[in-house]
Amino acid sequence: MMTSMEIRSQQFNRGMRGFKEEEVRNFLALVAQDYEKLFHENATLRDQIQKMEFELNKYRQMEETINNSLILAQQTAEEYKQNARREAELTLNEAKQKIAAMLNVYQDVIKRLNIYNAELKAQLSGQLEMLDKSQKRVDELSTFFYGKDLKELLEDLEAIKMEVV
Repeated sequence: MMTSMEIRSQQFNRGMRGFKEEEVRNFLALVAQDYEKLFHENATLRDQIQKMEFELNKYRQMEETINNSLILAQQTAEEYKQNARREAELTLNEAKQKIAAMLNVYQDVIKRLNIYNAELKAQLSGQLEMLDKSQKRVDELSTFFYGKDLKELLEDLEAIKMEVV
């Protein structure tokens, strides 16, 4: 690409009927001036494009970072949910096992109470049976001691005792 300096210093060969030198120089000066202006504009625009591309890349990186952060946050949230579900299931299973164990203990206590009650009834039945037998014996003895025969015997003894005296 030509520079404005090269345009200004450009030399032409002279021919027989050539152009007016002054007009060519003025035209070249004008072309060089416009070319210089365009060159500076082009340089300025390239700088702006570079800055814009840098900014664009910066924003793309930020976007990528934000997207990665969002993905990570979603994954983390999902992991927390899964961990919470697992923990809840474990807690629920532990509670079920404890309840089942407690019910087994209560059932065992009820069985033991039933066995104890049955043994106690058996003992009480035996005691009542013995009490009934004892009462029958007492009734028999009472009948004997309070009967007519014993009264007559006691009266006879009383009479004998008095005669001896």
